[in-house]
Amino acid sequence: MTRLGVLSNPGSRKNRRGLDDLRTLLDCRGDARHVVLDTIEDVPGILAGFARDGVEVVAIAGGDGTVQAVLTEYYGRRSLAEVPKLAVVPRGTTNMIAADVGLKKRGIEGLRRILAATPDELEAACVTRRILRVENALNLEAQCGMFFGGAGICRAIEACRSKVHPMQLESDTAAAVTLAGLLGRWLLGRSREDDRIFYGDRVTLRIDGGEAVMTSSLIILAATLERLILGSRPFWGGGNGDLRFTEIVYPPERLLRYARRILYGGEDRQLPQSSYRSWSARRVELTMECPFTLDGEFFQPTPGRPLVLTAADEARFVRL
Repeated sequence: MTRLGVLSNPGSRKNRRGLDDLRTLLDCRGDARHVVLDTIEDVPGILAGFARDGVEVVAIAGGDGTVQAVLTEYYGRRSLAEVPKLAVVPRGTTNMIAADVGLKKRGIEGLRRILAATPDELEAACVTRRILRVENALNLEAQCGMFFGGAGICRAIEACRSKVHPMQLESDTAAAVTLAGLLGRWLLGRSREDDRIFYGDRVTLRIDGGEAVMTSSLIILAATLERLILGSRPFWGGGNGDLRFTEIVYPPERLLRYARRILYGGEDRQLPQSSYRSWSARRVELTMECPFTLDGEFFQPTPGRPLVLTAADEARFVRL
């Protein structure tokens, strides 16, 4: 019998409609614990309680930000000796992590399958992903997640939240509407110097201890997921590193012409390297003043210190 612990964030979009389905399934089960967050600061205590109770699978019923908080506790603070298997239940506004490593069955059917599974069946259903670690966020310990974005990525997320999310669209639809709008603005020549999204941020970039290069970055991406929003894979170039990293410089050459190739091409995308660069790295250092996002949460870099991105740790995610 699998011991399951479920952490629910009532502030996540789909959970705001209620948690009755989760409570109906879990509250009468002796092999499951269901804990609802009051605040995100409750995460360390909840995970410690799961560990004391011998929980074998921790399910996260929330969005990307809730998953990020759990990964930070396990892999950033390293407060627990052993990390259990993880299961991501998509209940947030943005569920990019769940789209790649979350439960295959929507709703609570995946949790029901976990409770019915044997240890061998659970092991066979696991996929492994590296965990992205970011050091030198302002006034914070190391933060962990699976998707990092900087420069124009943060501005695009803010535009999506202010203009598209109020329309109550599903996450992929909202992303498609935002992307189409941004590309339309570029096509119509609205990328002036005073534009709130289309401009370059000064970034000094160092890959795997190599030479530090100063660039003007329109977009910075790093991830350990195999696919991002809309099923995109904006990484190419091969290599042996576990951290996929892409930069688009400002102003980019023929952005509209190359947009599909950037998002969905293969390892050899034949893009102008003066504008589009991608690596598989072990360590990325970024010295910049602009904010960054980790799984949709916003942070500031520590002035005078580079952000250090690595991906040495692995997590196991149950996909039933």
